[in-house]
Amino acid sequence: MVGIAFGWSFDIGLHYAVALLAMAFVLLLWGMHSSSPRSLFAVSAMAVMLFTGVLLENFQKEDLRAKWCVEELQYKARLLEVPDVRGTSVKVLANVSVSDTLLPKGMRTCGDVYLYFPVTVDSEQLCAGDSVYFTGVISPFANYGNPAEFDIEGYYYVKGITGSLFLRDGMWVRRACDEWHLGTAALEFRDRLITVYRELGFEGKELSLLSALTLGEKRDFPKELKESYSAAGAGHVLALSGLHLGFIYMILMFLLPLRGRKKIVLVAREAVIILLLWGFAFVAGLSPSVVRSAILFTLISIGRCIGNDSSSINSLSFAAIVMLLFSPHLLFDVSFQLSFAAVFSIMLIAPPLQSLLRVDERNRVTAYILNLLILSVAAQIGTLPFVWYYFGVFPLYFMLTNFLVIPFAFIIVLMAFVVLLLSFVPFLQGGVAMLLGKVLYAMNYVVDGISSLPGASYELPPLGVFGAMLMTLFVIALLWSAFAGRWRATLVFAICGALLAGIYLYSRPLEPEMDCLIVYNNRKNPLVHAVSANGTNYLASSVPQSDAEYDYVATPYIRREGLPVPVWAASGYSDSLFVNNEGLLRFSGVTVKLVDSDNWNENIYSCPVDAVLLCRGFKGDVKELLDVYPTHCLLLDASLYSHSRRRIQRECVALDVEPVDLSSTGAVKIVPGKDSFELLFMRGK
Repeated sequence: MVGIAFGWSFDIGLHYAVALLAMAFVLLLWGMHSSSPRSLFAVSAMAVMLFTGVLLENFQKEDLRAKWCVEELQYKARLLEVPDVRGTSVKVLANVSVSDTLLPKGMRTCGDVYLYFPVTVDSEQLCAGDSVYFTGVISPFANYGNPAEFDIEGYYYVKGITGSLFLRDGMWVRRACDEWHLGTAALEFRDRLITVYRELGFEGKELSLLSALTLGEKRDFPKELKESYSAAGAGHVLALSGLHLGFIYMILMFLLPLRGRKKIVLVAREAVIILLLWGFAFVAGLSPSVVRSAILFTLISIGRCIGNDSSSINSLSFAAIVMLLFSPHLLFDVSFQLSFAAVFSIMLIAPPLQSLLRVDERNRVTAYILNLLILSVAAQIGTLPFVWYYFGVFPLYFMLTNFLVIPFAFIIVLMAFVVLLLSFVPFLQGGVAMLLGKVLYAMNYVVDGISSLPGASYELPPLGVFGAMLMTLFVIALLWSAFAGRWRATLVFAICGALLAGIYLYSRPLEPEMDCLIVYNNRKNPLVHAVSANGTNYLASSVPQSDAEYDYVATPYIRREGLPVPVWAASGYSDSLFVNNEGLLRFSGVTVKLVDSDNWNENIYSCPVDAVLLCRGFKGDVKELLDVYPTHCLLLDASLYSHSRRRIQRECVALDVEPVDLSSTGAVKIVPGKDSFELLFMRGK
């Protein structure tokens, strides 16, 4: 892990990585000799692992560094998943390849790409495994450059997805799947099972929950229900993990009881269980948490066959090594981090806590309640730095949620198995399906109730990278002291960590220390955010609030800085700090004019402004506009149509005016000064 992180952070040449790994192997062979110092073997073994990680990351970087050709080419794509209909478009992940052998060196010839199709009769017939032939230009992913925005470039870079392309009608031709692929067969099998669920009468939220818990299918999971599960602290139940595979493992152990004491019977049973577990993991999409759990259960089964129970920590480490060997960038995947952090924390904290609380296994009810609470607390401690850094929300009632939801989840998985096994007895199958529907409804009802309790989800203050690192070190120290049974040290670490976290959060200054205007890079509509030094903030646009769709643009920055809910300043709004007079914005001595139509030429008087923001709908001549609104700062909003943008840029060249194009520069911040203002670019902040 350290080697992969080191290779990610620094550009180390491939030759250097190979040379360092070779030297580490030589030292390892020397350390294995009986006359060598004992510490040499440990140091050289760690060095081998370290430089193996560096080498793996180098290979991964080289593969992802290649870019798609910027000219139109003919491509062949094989659809890797079931197409997902979202609004007016169909989204599907595909493996794309180009057969042109005359491409310049360094150009990409294959890779995973997201393809988008308009919703038509042809696109609705697309299936996983189909081949699509198209001509176009694949665009790499790019961040918008807005403050505190989601890092879409980094996200898809970690996923190994290299670009996207929207294919209009006439740009592509479909060829039905004519080859058998294991992945396609698994997806088709999953779709058949979902069809069976629908035929049994499951629909709406109940169908979404059943598909998520048993098949890992969450494409149609309602957004509001997902938010309820997250606020209640039950989001992990929706992501297939060791919890679900543990349920299935228990069910398979019950259905395949051990008969006799022959070794071959034991091996055959464990082989069948492993095969079925991996089959389920494959149908569920092979997410990091599922793969990790499948590897752990495989090691448990192998240990049972050879009569040797494997160490849980060693098994977890082996699972991480295997996964990172095949995909080093999994280390930076959120689900990978959360999954391993939770299991690692449970392995270290749960046993000492069980010994400390003296869980009596003879009292099954008490033991079950205590064990469930211990596992919940241990998992929350291990994942706290990651949850805080990535999501900034902490569910206060997570213990109550886990106490109620986990039994529900086990009952649902068990009843789903029974429903599928009773397919040859329709009468019984229908009865069990009806009961299962009631259980699904009850689980959703319980989660909705917990999420609606006062203070169910506490929004944490921003942590930052440095704060997350401190928090992680604190958690590691806490886990180590707890595992070693040093409870005084554990208490000291907990108190010191809490104090350091409090001092860090209290002393961390917020970014808006002075008044500023932020003009966002928003492709749909212009959006201007006025933030005062005292935290009062306003949002303004050229469209009504109901049409602005500003949440995903401005909300991340508002949450990161801990700002209150912004005031929507429609045309005609005025108070002591902010004025919006028909698109003429005044804030802290700065005046910005939003131009989204040809009404500006009705003004017969010259009105000097600090900046002019040209938005979608602007018509007219740039020279005439600057005569009416004289300014040295001309901003081209991202909402402008491409042909309008090109026309304006040509006119600006003729006028020797250099505009700021937000679609390429990202968001800009206008900071008022005594006599003028300063224009700051926010990309990367």
